Amino acid sequence: MLDLISLNQQPEGQYSERKSLWHGPANNRKVRDRKEVRDQIAEYVAAFANADGGVLVLGVEDDGAVTGHGYPPDAVELMLTVPTQRLNPPMAAGVRVDCQGKEVLVFEVDATEQAVMVVGNGFPRRVDDKVMSESEEAINAIKQRSRVESIERQQVPDASIDSLDEDRIRRAAKAAGLGHLEPADYLYERHLADYRSGKLVLRKGALLLFAKRARDIDHPNAGVRIFRVDGTVRLTGAAHNVQALPRIEGSLPDVIERTYGAVNGLIRKSTRLHDLFFREVPEYPTFAWQEAIVNAIAHRDYRNQGNCVEVWIFDDRMEIVSPGALPETVDVEMLRRREPIHISRNPLLTRVLSELALMREQGEGIPRMFAEMEQSWLPLPTFKADESRFTVILGNEPIFETPDPEWLRYVHSLPISYRQRRSLVAFGYKKFSNGDYQQLNQVNRDTAYRDLKELVDLGYVTAPAKTGRGAEYQVNPMPKAKPIPPPATNDGPSPRHVLASQMTAAGWISNADYRQAFAVDSEAASAELASLTAHEVLVREGQRRWTRYRPGPGWDAWVYAAQSPP
Repeated sequence: MLDLISLNQQPEGQYSERKSLWHGPANNRKVRDRKEVRDQIAEYVAAFANADGGVLVLGVEDDGAVTGHGYPPDAVELMLTVPTQRLNPPMAAGVRVDCQGKEVLVFEVDATEQAVMVVGNGFPRRVDDKVMSESEEAINAIKQRSRVESIERQQVPDASIDSLDEDRIRRAAKAAGLGHLEPADYLYERHLADYRSGKLVLRKGALLLFAKRARDIDHPNAGVRIFRVDGTVRLTGAAHNVQALPRIEGSLPDVIERTYGAVNGLIRKSTRLHDLFFREVPEYPTFAWQEAIVNAIAHRDYRNQGNCVEVWIFDDRMEIVSPGALPETVDVEMLRRREPIHISRNPLLTRVLSELALMREQGEGIPRMFAEMEQSWLPLPTFKADESRFTVILGNEPIFETPDPEWLRYVHSLPISYRQRRSLVAFGYKKFSNGDYQQLNQVNRDTAYRDLKELVDLGYVTAPAKTGRGAEYQVNPMPKAKPIPPPATNDGPSPRHVLASQMTAAGWISNADYRQAFAVDSEAASAELASLTAHEVLVREGQRRWTRYRPGPGWDAWVYAAQSPP
């Protein structure tokens, strides 16, 4: 049986989901509607089956607190048998489990060979921590492709569990809530081994993940090669400028960790404006390049034994090359749109790498990679794909030519999206077109139009004088800082001290707080808050209606510049 204590400590994601069986305020909680719970069981069990399997636990809060349920036995029995009654083909029923003195309902779900339908409600599929609706044909195509394209399921009759790192197997098992299993049984549970006439027969995935020695993996290019290029192009002959590091080989967890270490040693640091202050920061955000590397290793086509994963580090960019084409249902445009995608040709490998905390849950990596590059004022990731390889390219040159700290602080303070801020910084006070905006942010024409219209409406950009081909926008200059509002002259607390009290109570202030304190309208409050942020009195967080302002380095001096109230 699952170790629910260990499982509840893990974040929800591709392979696990927790649901409370209560609703309402803490002091007046009531049991959830029984039909709603049964519908949810059917949806989540089918979704896990249609992806790579997983565990649904009912009676546990999102934070892992065990709260059990308040249903009578007959209602619980109906819930447990939902997979046998509501799914086609039927799935195994759930079980009752005692956890910390409370009864919870557990559904352990294996991936199926064919799509599973919720009768009367279609085919759900798990993608990261969400449930998406798919067609039966699409799900079956994904499953078939994984069986055809992956070698992880191939049996290796001559291999022995003695060639595997059992300590690492136990760590993976414990993280999955299966710490009670012996290593052989964990491998069987994860479809990395089979029992034949009482003998354990390993699959190739077990060797890729847990082999003690590289030679036991029996794959000439399962590792990584790293190249450092002196310049921005590769040269040959007398001008040869490529340094090849020693090949990194071994089990995939070892390869990932050693590759991280080697690449980290080659990444330069420079003084850049980061979070409004000049700091020594790496050329690339750590998450971005590590995510590109782990994806290349986990999702590559291991049938291709003539090539390994390659990392090329140029002066102006890093290129991570993975053997194998993109899956048929994925294209470069989907990646550019930052769509959450969970299609892996190696689902057995990726599940274990996630349990070993070496890989993020599938679906979130590419969108976050974009966000990290975006927030570091770097070019967005680009991709190249053909029939034999997929390449991720990360640039290291900031999108602005000459950073103006005052302008950057001003733009950072504005209540707009990161994408819009990047554009104001990149284009400066220059003119630019809708096409320029599309290229910088890798968005389509309609998205660019909506973003630009909002910037025009907010007064940060001037609309084109003419429409159609050749139309150009103009970034408006930073407004002159308005005088800081003076302290009150009456006998009551000054507006600054009113804001200080609110800041102390909540830890932040809003535009509404500022309007109320100084009796100004929303436009004036926005302008004055932007000025205070640019002068480091405040630090802005969030976007649009979630925008909040927290104390900056100059907060105390600003508050107490006014005399304390009598």
